[in-house]
Amino acid sequence: MRLCSLLPWLTVVCLIVFVPFEAWTQSGKAFLKEGDALRKEQQLEKALEKYTLAVQVEPGLVKAWQARAETYRALGLAVECAHDLRTVAGLLPKDASLAVEAAKASLDIKEYPEARQLCEQALASDPKRMDAWQVKVRVCLAMEDIDCATAAADKALAMKATTDTYYLHGLARMAARDYKTAEFDLEKVIEWNYLYEDAYVALAETQLALYRQYSGPTMQMRTLDKAVEKCSRALELNPQSTAALFTRSKAFAYQKDYSKAIDDVSRCMALGREDAEVFLQRAGYYQGFGQYQNAINDLNRVLLAQPKDLVAIQMRADCREANLDLEGATRDLDALLKAAEGVDSFTADDRKRVAAQRERIAKQLFEMNREEDPPLITVVEPFRAGDVVQVSSALANVRVSGHVRDRNLVKQVQVNGMPADFARDEKDPEFRATVPLGASATEIRVEAVDVYDNLAQVVLRVERTEGIPPALVLTAPQPGGEGDITVGASKEDLFIEGHASDASRIRSITVDGVFASFIPDTTATDFSIKLPIKGKEKVTVRAEDQFGNATEHSYRITRKADSPVVQAAPTPAGGGQASGSGGAAPASSTGITWVVYIENSQYAAFPALQNTATDMAKMQKTFAKYNVQRTITKKNMSRAQLERFFSIELRDLVRTNKVSTILVWYTGHGRTVSGKTYWVPVDGKKDDIYSYYNYGPLKSLLENYSESVTRTLVVSDAAGSDPSFYELTR
Repeated sequence: MRLCSLLPWLTVVCLIVFVPFEAWTQSGKAFLKEGDALRKEQQLEKALEKYTLAVQVEPGLVKAWQARAETYRALGLAVECAHDLRTVAGLLPKDASLAVEAAKASLDIKEYPEARQLCEQALASDPKRMDAWQVKVRVCLAMEDIDCATAAADKALAMKATTDTYYLHGLARMAARDYKTAEFDLEKVIEWNYLYEDAYVALAETQLALYRQYSGPTMQMRTLDKAVEKCSRALELNPQSTAALFTRSKAFAYQKDYSKAIDDVSRCMALGREDAEVFLQRAGYYQGFGQYQNAINDLNRVLLAQPKDLVAIQMRADCREANLDLEGATRDLDALLKAAEGVDSFTADDRKRVAAQRERIAKQLFEMNREEDPPLITVVEPFRAGDVVQVSSALANVRVSGHVRDRNLVKQVQVNGMPADFARDEKDPEFRATVPLGASATEIRVEAVDVYDNLAQVVLRVERTEGIPPALVLTAPQPGGEGDITVGASKEDLFIEGHASDASRIRSITVDGVFASFIPDTTATDFSIKLPIKGKEKVTVRAEDQFGNATEHSYRITRKADSPVVQAAPTPAGGGQASGSGGAAPASSTGITWVVYIENSQYAAFPALQNTATDMAKMQKTFAKYNVQRTITKKNMSRAQLERFFSIELRDLVRTNKVSTILVWYTGHGRTVSGKTYWVPVDGKKDDIYSYYNYGPLKSLLENYSESVTRTLVVSDAAGSDPSFYELTR
């Protein structure tokens, strides 16, 4: 009983919540009147609010829906306008004019099924409604329902012969491939109204279709001449007609007059039409004109917007082959086969054709690159001195790694007869292998064979060394007696510091397989790393000397409840210290912020770079939002200097000064090899990636400097010769 008695009050409360209070005090007509006054004063947004209140209060107020639709149209909101007009047509289903207006709006926003339904609604009320038949023709053409379009066009023309009905009848006949009837219809339109611009363009398209049907050269030439003449007439009526320019360009291309075709489609772009279709069309003209690189540039624009456009990919492969970029053509054909997977229109015959083209190009590329030079092998690991490798006497298996340089792909790498791992699809690959090495073994033999069966080998004499592993200790956080590390329950990152030492030089220090920050090639070094520990139950620290002796410690992670946060007392007003050379850095959301500017311009093997002042200004603009306390500028650094600066010098400075944010900006030459990007030191050599500086791991290296480092940013403003370098480095 109590619940039943409360229901009316609950209903009232819900209405109060969902309906603005203002709506309870005014009627829909009052809101409509206010909206009309605001719209008359061009206060469209405010008028829109009033119309919305009007339809909320009185959902059946047709004039409010119509007014809101007109306001939406004035604001350029076509979708909202169409939806409101459809509501109006639903409120008054017998009014054919309202249904036609809503159908036109739905056609404009490409909601074709709704537009077609509204046309049917209008014709149900008034079967002789001419504008409803005309809209229906356009909708059916857009939906590619040719039977519907031709039937509606026939009905409209039978009702009354006008320029518009003949024009739509011609369009429908073109879609039905009845080009002679379409030609007759469109010529009738021009005969009755010589200013009908769209009819000229449509008649030109009809001539192009007839050209493709005819086999005789005389008839073909006549249709092309007529197409050019009709488009030229349309351009006399409207010099800005992109449709006429686009169609005339196709006629010129059929006439093999590619220069005029390119001029027309380029004018079309200059007038603002820059969709994928015009770029694809111009690429075809460039291809026919023998300007393959220009065609490739336009196809790049198409594929940027439509990466799986099969026609564009095929055309770019053809252009690259013609431009003797056989590797690029091969990549495109591979991409084409991948993009065509699951596409019904791409038949088995198409796949065979593309596969045959790829095989033919691959053979040409293989023969074009044929050479007799053997690969160049460089062994990096184990530690070596000349032709002697020094291996710990405690090791029964030894890791062997290095790289192979060759102008072509490497087919095989073996170490002591065992296959090594390497990337077979990369040039100048790195290789690695772990091979057994008995106590009596005297040599390590590395062999490499390229795809042309050129053989190279390196034989290194083995010298056994001491087998004492490095000493390794963790200093922060301090491990417990049972080798456990205690952290807060909510902590997701752990900053680890420690010390490693050995009679030999330390080669690597890793934590869970990730390299820590340490001073390489020294006998004693501190190390640090910031390690994500979310979901981890232990961490493993490993130190290895140059001879392969390794020490490995594992620590169990123990989580405890976080300590309550104590709010620090506020600083008294006026108690802050002024910033200056001797004072503390000003407070900032990024803490103490340093900028490192690397400027390489004077190269030994590369062109000198200019515009360094512009690069500096660009850097300052990019970092303008940061409150920078210090800028370190380094110029013309060699690879050794870059490695020492980032591994030792900058790390020590950051730790000493408790820097929180490190911003690095590099300007100089850059290179991309096998998808990896490099900075080129001033002593870098052309075509030798091992003389470059791989800055990929730099960001994580900066984060491992100190626990105070919370933000890092590396910007590579480098100049590269290949087109993909810009995209890869930004």
